[in-house]
Amino acid sequence: MIKFIKFIWMLSMLTVMGVLLYENVILQPPVTIKIDDVGGIFNLTKNGFFYLFLAAIVVFNGILLILGTVIPTLPEKFLPIPKRKFWSKNSATRRMLLNNFKLWTKGIGIFINLFIMVYLVSIQIENGATPKFPFDASILSTIILTLLVGWLVLFFAWFGMNKTAAEKVKVKS
Repeated sequence: MIKFIKFIWMLSMLTVMGVLLYENVILQPPVTIKIDDVGGIFNLTKNGFFYLFLAAIVVFNGILLILGTVIPTLPEKFLPIPKRKFWSKNSATRRMLLNNFKLWTKGIGIFINLFIMVYLVSIQIENGATPKFPFDASILSTIILTLLVGWLVLFFAWFGMNKTAAEKVKVKS
């Protein structure tokens, strides 16, 4: 399962970077980014737009990668998870925690990448470059945010499971 989630996470990063590269080619300068409905507008050069979103993709995914590795190694009293005494009991449960937490954070990364992709296509539409497919940002954003909330709720179910269920979980990296 962890290899599948890693693959989907990498695919989502490559896809969002591909969308960013495509927009760098088709958008005409200046690129206008509408922040709110009141009138908050930024005008960026094509290079500024590209590097801003590239940095956002790298920073968000990098933070999740680091958190997925660092948080499970924290001492028991600093673990921000339910049933922390169980998860920090011995090296086997720590390894299970590390694998499960990496899996969970990569899932969050998938949703963040999807959300950035929807936002990039919205910017493309606002700048007059219409995609060749039907696109409704509000519906897609709602679906992605609903799935993200479900994934966040899964955190408490996943790490708050009882001891016998946690012992049955086998995740191979």
